[in-house]
This record gives sequence, structure tokens and C-alpha cells, in this order.
Amino acid sequence: MLINGPEREVVILMTDMVQYSRQSSGMPPEEIRDFLIGYHGRVNELVHRQESMPLEIEPSAGDGNLIIFDKLPGEDCSGICTRALGGALRMAEAIAEGTLAPTRMGLFLGCIIEAQLGSRMAKFGSSFAVANRLEELCGYFGTHLLMDREVARNQKGFDRNLVNIAKVSLTSSLHPMNIFTVYKPGIQNCPAEVDEAQMLGFIKIKNKAMELFSGHLQLGVEPDFPRVREELLAVQKIFKDLTGSEDVATERILEYIRETPLPPGDFGQKGMKLMEKKRDSLGERLFHLSKELLRAMDAEFYHALVVDTKWERYFKLEWCKKGDILIRIDSVPDGIYYLDSGTVEILNSKGELLSTMESGTIFGEMAYFDREKKRTATVRAKTDMVVRKISTDDFQKLPVIIRIFERIAMARRQEIVENSEAGLVEVGRQ
Repeated sequence: MLINGPEREVVILMTDMVQYSRQSSGMPPEEIRDFLIGYHGRVNELVHRQESMPLEIEPSAGDGNLIIFDKLPGEDCSGICTRALGGALRMAEAIAEGTLAPTRMGLFLGCIIEAQLGSRMAKFGSSFAVANRLEELCGYFGTHLLMDREVARNQKGFDRNLVNIAKVSLTSSLHPMNIFTVYKPGIQNCPAEVDEAQMLGFIKIKNKAMELFSGHLQLGVEPDFPRVREELLAVQKIFKDLTGSEDVATERILEYIRETPLPPGDFGQKGMKLMEKKRDSLGERLFHLSKELLRAMDAEFYHALVVDTKWERYFKLEWCKKGDILIRIDSVPDGIYYLDSGTVEILNSKGELLSTMESGTIFGEMAYFDREKKRTATVRAKTDMVVRKISTDDFQKLPVIIRIFERIAMARRQEIVENSEAGLVEVGRQ
């Protein structure tokens, strides 16, 4: 191997056809050949244009492409970033028109070198792995293309259509990355007839929310998940009203907040850690953590809690401050709570402390199954905490969940009786 070329700054565009294996699984070799020749030919038509030069296109792994955009003499980063993004957007438009098979695209501004390896020139650099990971993340975030912040920052002409997707940590990169895409009428699941002014309004609101999601250490701005969730729910409604469907990228952030309602300690530095094992669903955590649910469990209930988890969305996240009152004694029940993190205090009518409850506990269900249908104690936040609350109206929509909590209430009532008979001071949980 001979060391040849100098290091050079380029934009790498990695592409991969969506579900190629499924599409080609029943094809004979000749049909696969013709299919791929047609696909790569179409990619070349869209990207290999005079206004995009200089560039190299190398088909890889059958349905993939490695496309490298080089600088013109005297050109700065903005030139290659603009040309690379322009080529990716032409591909996105062709996908929307149905003239190109659905394809994921990752764009990354980085450095590479070349060397002669045997009879060919080979390219080296960590940038290829990052671009490849960005391409893979397109499926997760429901986009056709993703780019790193440097491509987004240096490109010219697409600023108003740039959308902040997330701040993520990748195993292929030493540092967290802010990733972006472009939303325009006619691409990225946005119908061509969408009102562009309204679309730009959606982008502005979403970008503001995502900046708050990631935080800004230099400016002292901490991530504020309660506010982000509120703003993103509004953003999702705007997008659905505009397009008739949900924005997948927005839903991914809402999912993350549902599963991680408080930013981890290193979130400001690392953002979302997408390569780690996903946190257990609320149903799985209830199944593992709550002795009441374990007592109540049977096959039907297990399926309702752990397999078919649509009910989880009825449990709305609430962030509480130390000293907040969640439940007042003698009040009419307005919901059932799951304590996600923190500690609550149980107080009697005189304000005396009866007991405390830690994370992983359910409370508030007994009032629904008592004759008086009233709260039997006051619940106060002992610490800052996060709860998940299902309202009375939503609770009544879920017959299986009602039966589960009825069993829990019955078991808890029996436990109170047994403890009382044993001379123990115990209190029912609301």
C-alpha cells in the first residue's frame, strides 16, 4: 500500500435503498441486475450534474452509493455543502414523484485521505462511518435525509427549510451531533399542496422547541423537558393538520421524554444515546416493580400491560415541585398516579405524616373502588418528582385496566386489614 493523497475536506453523501432485500428476494439474478442498473442510473442522473461537480459516485453493497463532493479551486465549505444538499434534495423530490426507489441519505462534512491499495485508490477516514450512521438514522426519525450541523450551517439557500431533528450520541463519533433535515412541500412526507407559509411556521416553532430540548451549555440554557413536551405536542398537531399524518421525528422526541422524563446527568454533553438499550416500557416497569401488579397478574392482564401497550399513552406525564399537593383528603378522585421518580408523603386530615412512597409505586386507585368515592388521605411531593397520571375519563375507557386496578385495590385493602389485626399502624393509599 502506498501513501499518496493529502488530507482533504469533503462532503460525504451515503445512500441506501429502503427494503432492498425484501424487494429483491424473489428476483432471479438477471432481474436484480437490471433493477440495480436502473436504480444506480437514476441516482447518477439526479446527482452527477455540472452544477454538482466535482464529485465521485461509487456504488457499494449493491443498492448503496458513496458520493463524495470535493471543493472547487478557491472554494470554501459553503460550496460543497450547498452542492451536496442540492443533490440530496433532488433525490428526495424524485422519491416523492415515484421516479426513484425510497432511499435513505446521510450527509457529513469531514476529512478523508486516499492511498493506493493494490491496483486501486482507496479512501480512508472516520467520516464514512458517521455518514453511514446518519443514513441509518433516517429510518428511525422518518426522514429521507439527515445531515450534521456543519453541513446545515454552511449550506446556502435552504436556511428557512432546515429542521432541527435531535442532539444524539453515536458510537461512530467521539462527540455528540446535532442533526438536521429539510422540510419542503412535496418531500419528506409533506404533500406538494401544503401551504408553504404554514409549513415555515411549523419549522420555526419546532426548531425553537428542539433548541430547548438540547439546551445550550455556553449560554447556560438547561434542557426543559416539561416545556419541550408541551411545545412539541402543539407542533405535532400543527403538522397533522397540515399533512394529515404525524411527524415521525417529533414523535421520537416525545417518546424519549415519555420514557426519560428527566434529562440524564450527562444529557447536556451527550444528548440522546441511541445505541443504548431502550428503557423498559411503562408496562414492563409496572410488571417488574409493583408487587400489587404481580399479585393481580394473569395472562390477559400480562398481554394488556406488556404486549399491547397502547394504554400507556393515557398516563400523562406531570412534573411536580417539592411541596406540591397532588391529592387532597375528602376530594373527588380525578385520576390514578404512577410515581416515576421522586418521593411523596401521605398525610392525614391533621397534616400528620402517615407514610412515604418511592418511585415505582401506584397510588390514587382505592377511591374508585370505595363506597364513598372520596380520597382518604392527602398526598404531597416530598421532593421534585415526575408522575404519570391517568384521568378518570380515560381510566373508564379501559375495562381491562379497571379490573387490574380493582384487584390491586382489593389486595391493598386486605393488606390493611391484616396489618390492623396484627396491631400495625397502616394507612390505605388514597
